[in-house]
Amino acid sequence: MLKDRRGFTAYVDAIAFMAIILMALSVISMQFGMDEENGPNASEAMDAISAAKVRPSDISDLDDGAVVFLTDVLAYSLANGDWKPLEYLEEFLDLHCRGHPYRIELSYGDENSSIGEEDVKVYSGAESSFPVSLGGTLSASLKIGL
Repeated sequence: MLKDRRGFTAYVDAIAFMAIILMALSVISMQFGMDEENGPNASEAMDAISAAKVRPSDISDLDDGAVVFLTDVLAYSLANGDWKPLEYLEEFLDLHCRGHPYRIELSYGDENSSIGEEDVKVYSGAESSFPVSLGGTLSASLKIGL
């Protein structure tokens, strides 16, 4: 038999209080927390593309070992028909989009190219223009679906 009933009651009350707090916190996190199916963000992808630096010799037919912006190599790719940089961009977007359908349309001068699915139900979209070091502007439009 228990001799001190107040200690046992206080212990049970503390356990019940912790259970109620845990349930309240789980409800709050479900309401205000981040969704698991939040999907990739097209603006973040465009920022990553514009900031990415590569060696042209790694992703194109160029023998240049200097580090340049990916957008410069993509512009070169469109102008000269070297599709290896576009394949690199496709791999990058596959990783970023985590299985979500996407479509990116690129244009540089009179040359245009696109990667991804034809019809995408747009969840997130972004358009950007990137200055190219050799002159001109590379324009890109990215649509990511669910």
